[in-house]
Amino acid sequence: MNKTKHALAFGLSVFAAPAAAQDLDTVRIATASTSVAHGPLIMAVVDDSVFGNNGIRIAVTDLRGASPNCIAALLSESVELCQVGTTTGTDAIAEGANLRAIAVLTGPINEIFLSAKTVERLGVAPDAPIEERIAALDGLTLTTSAPGTMHYLSLGATLEMAGLSFDDIRYATLGDVPAMIESIRNGQIDGSLWTIGSLAPLLQDESGVRWISMARGDITEFSTLPYVTVYARGDWVDANTDLVERIHQSYADSIVMLKTDPTASDRIKAEYAPDLDPALWEDGFSMAKIAYLDNAATTAASWQQALDMQAQGSGKDYTPAAFERVVIPAARAE
Repeated sequence: MNKTKHALAFGLSVFAAPAAAQDLDTVRIATASTSVAHGPLIMAVVDDSVFGNNGIRIAVTDLRGASPNCIAALLSESVELCQVGTTTGTDAIAEGANLRAIAVLTGPINEIFLSAKTVERLGVAPDAPIEERIAALDGLTLTTSAPGTMHYLSLGATLEMAGLSFDDIRYATLGDVPAMIESIRNGQIDGSLWTIGSLAPLLQDESGVRWISMARGDITEFSTLPYVTVYARGDWVDANTDLVERIHQSYADSIVMLKTDPTASDRIKAEYAPDLDPALWEDGFSMAKIAYLDNAATTAASWQQALDMQAQGSGKDYTPAAFERVVIPAARAE
């Protein structure tokens, strides 16, 4: 597979972080994605000292966007950890799965791109007040991921800020990044909400405009929403408390490396996207750095905000997924 085909979605199926020592604990991790939104894990694949310094060897399986399969692999005990969109895990918990959140990796990592022609037609500037940019979405044809996902919930909550709903736009589910890009370029849709950096090729030929970026803080109300979380089975967590602490510390260490090591971006790009345009790479990576959560932790208020958005969208009872029940102490921020 061409490693640069999907911009910032690196395309290897299975990774293994090697380690010289033979007495390390091996942890199997399934990840729903290998985009920069999941950067703490990708950093650890590039640099095996991230987990190795905490006595861990990792084997990583990339599920290429199949989030439900991540939870299925976890529940079937094929893996010890599932790194996935937060809402995928809390949905499973609401439906009876005994899962814990052992690391919360990112805040908002999505953005809305519109076609340049649509922006020209709207007559609203890309740097206009956020209220005007949201209101301008009225009547547009927009795509994002399926109902119930954080992308979908974020789009709905964004529309609500201007008194709009999905009834006021022409919405379609679309999860294929190249299809989004070509659909925007060719005028088949007005725009898409997706993961930061993925739609950046539209900037290269000026066929698209970054309209709203949650990652850069355009919507302050969403600035701390937990987007990507690492889940484990509750019984496994209880039986491996020391290992769980070391896993969490490894993720926290990886985030420090991503934010402070000047070689981190180049090392990841060299390994997984050597042919990608450097400007496009840095565009996505620089915004992802903002989204990574210090100490791989989230607050009770942010976690509850995400649950409230889910409950509004699905009508389910998310009490079983409450912060104090699910998020381990090490992953709790003040």
